[in-house]
Amino acid sequence: MQPLDINVAVLSIVFLLIAVLFISSLKEFWRTAKSITATLHMLNESLPGTLRNLEEITTNINMATLTVKNHIEDLTPAVEGIKGILEMFLELGHVVRAGIRHPFFKTVNTITAVVKGGRAFLDVYRTPKSLG
Repeated sequence: MQPLDINVAVLSIVFLLIAVLFISSLKEFWRTAKSITATLHMLNESLPGTLRNLEEITTNINMATLTVKNHIEDLTPAVEGIKGILEMFLELGHVVRAGIRHPFFKTVNTITAVVKGGRAFLDVYRTPKSLG
């Protein structure tokens, strides 16, 4: 055998191995393409139902949002009225506290002292006197 024959034989074996690898790769690509086709077919069948469900969910959420908005709009005047009343009582409390802060306590102390003094006077007045 001559070197040229050996080179041709080696090249033939290399091309044969490349062809075998190429064929096995093509076979795997074909299987993958079939799997992708089956998955795509399944998605195409289930997608319309999923989209309908999504549309129903969106409609229900929109209706619930509208209902909540209407209830809030109905309650707003009542809440504003309560807020106004509470602000009025708060202002009244400030006015009352400012007006009765010191004189009120002095008056209460004075009245308490007068009552105690009157009670002591009546106790002494009512008890019988001993002449002795």
